[in-house]
Amino acid sequence: MSPARFRVALAGNPNVGKTTLFNALTGLNQRTGNYPGVTVSWHVGQWDLPGGGVELVDLPGSYSLTALSPDEDLVQKLLQGLEGPAPSALLAIIDASNPERNLYFLSQLMDLGLPTVVALNMGDVAESKGLKVNAQALSKALGVPVVAIMAHKKDGLQALAEAMERSVGEGKGAKGPGLPLNGAAAADPAVIRGRYEWARTKLADVITRSEVGVRFSDRVDKVLTHRVWGVLALVLVMGMIFQSIYAWSQPLMDLLEAVVDWGGKLILSPMPAGILKDLLSDGVIAGVGSILVFVPQIAILFFFIAILEDCGYMARSAFLMDRIFAKLGLSGRSFIPLLSSFACAVPGILSTRTIADRKERLTTMLVAPLMSCSARLPVYTVLIAAFLPGRRIFGLIDQRALVLLALYCLGVAVAVPVAFLLRKYMRAGSAPLFLIELPGYKWPDAHTVLRRVTEQCREFVTNAGTIILAVAVVVWALGAFPRPQALFDGYQARRQAVELQVASAPVKAAEGAALDRQEQGDLMRQSWLGRLGRTINPLFEPLGWDWRVTMAALASIPAREVVIGSMGTIFSATGGDGNSGGLRQALSQARRDDGTPVFTIAVALSLMVFFALCAQCASTLAVIRRESGHWGWAAFTFSYMTVLAWGAGALVFHAAVAFGLG
Repeated sequence: MSPARFRVALAGNPNVGKTTLFNALTGLNQRTGNYPGVTVSWHVGQWDLPGGGVELVDLPGSYSLTALSPDEDLVQKLLQGLEGPAPSALLAIIDASNPERNLYFLSQLMDLGLPTVVALNMGDVAESKGLKVNAQALSKALGVPVVAIMAHKKDGLQALAEAMERSVGEGKGAKGPGLPLNGAAAADPAVIRGRYEWARTKLADVITRSEVGVRFSDRVDKVLTHRVWGVLALVLVMGMIFQSIYAWSQPLMDLLEAVVDWGGKLILSPMPAGILKDLLSDGVIAGVGSILVFVPQIAILFFFIAILEDCGYMARSAFLMDRIFAKLGLSGRSFIPLLSSFACAVPGILSTRTIADRKERLTTMLVAPLMSCSARLPVYTVLIAAFLPGRRIFGLIDQRALVLLALYCLGVAVAVPVAFLLRKYMRAGSAPLFLIELPGYKWPDAHTVLRRVTEQCREFVTNAGTIILAVAVVVWALGAFPRPQALFDGYQARRQAVELQVASAPVKAAEGAALDRQEQGDLMRQSWLGRLGRTINPLFEPLGWDWRVTMAALASIPAREVVIGSMGTIFSATGGDGNSGGLRQALSQARRDDGTPVFTIAVALSLMVFFALCAQCASTLAVIRRESGHWGWAAFTFSYMTVLAWGAGALVFHAAVAFGLG
């Protein structure tokens, strides 16, 4: 890659295809979504112009240079050179279907006086609305190059590069309306009216309009944004997603189970018995292997999320939920970060930068971890599959899918009173005014959807290969040591007795296998893990947990998904083969010291509810600290969520026992 000659800033309103254009120009895979506020930090790539490479900076989407939110403040700093070198030129992208609103921001960019090229995007969407923008006429009116492009199809990119090369070579700065950019003067209503008047003047001879009647999206929006039918549609969409997670994923999960099992046998068969084989079998394969089989469910979840983002439904959901959020002192701006947190709380918390009101932003950050992220999905599905029957309601809906949906709804239900109390504690006023642009509906881009699914699955597998592997090995070591010789000698003597006293080969094999399981169980009980688990387990007995469940839960503090790997490591030591089917069998067959089952439906529900509400994710707490500016808020999040999780888990356990499920 050749060194960059100068820096170009790519700027525009949210939801105009800015990040799609950045990806097309630089070849980088930055995720996009068809709703405002995806880009909340700046990204850099190399753009190859005819004269050589330049540095292209993808700025956060912004409606104005008058900073009202953290992302708009970042745009100001980048353009002024307070965050790295100031740009030498601007590439402004505008939405042809909403030119007047876009030209308001362009007027501010042009007042910076930098060489500027305008990319006129979404001409096809504009034509569907009965609008046609003449790029040549707009260029003449503005006095800067305007190039018509279609970012998602990579049309017009060569002409755009040539225009930028010429513009920078001429060294001629753009001339805007010359109105104030900073301070109180920039927010003066007269200045705002002046910029819109400038935009209308420039567009006077540029746009042609045609009557298109009531558009398809208008008719659909009457349903999807209705206060009753819209909520019902949202519930049905989410229910369909969770039903699909079960209906579509099982064949693929079975295939992966077989692959993991085959791979484990291939690796372990030629190895002699010993500590290394135990490490690979009970630590690595049992821990990581039990996580990998959930990749199909993760892929299906993100497949639907990517489609909903790209087709334009997410913005409708935010508009719909604003009515509900307003009663909590929040606005629809909080919906997109919270919805993003169903995938992962980290990007969800980062996307709160689009919220201008600090108290609303902080409240949203503190309740975002209550949304059930994809890391919780393996916990739910393995326990649901192991302990709940797969009956169908009305012959169509799997009741396990309804339980899964209920667990996701639980986080939302708890977030409502928590958000209300936080806003009261912060003495925040009424909900801020919420304005959002509803983008036109469009067919999801297959490349964008596939890239989103691939990235998330890769991230999930990468975690399985790093932190989950590390925790699985540590948990195995704690459960395997110390290794008292007297214990091994005793069991060896019992095996020899079986060899001498039992004549039948099948009986001899069965008793030998039983002795192996007993030996591993005694070793686990006498290990450091067993001793620690028994010491702290009284704290979790009200939840119905055995000490092994307690240790698996505590081992998952770095990341929630580690609990499945930890249980795979712990319970495979007393039976099971490390894949998810073997883990389910091992969990259902596990016994306490008194012979009663470790897991009942009540215990499984208690564990799922605990993980639905707990804050067992170090990355989430770290990003809360960074975004809030204080460790105190991260500590508060961990504390209140842990107390909630413990209390709800205990309540559910005792309620389930009372209904005969214990």
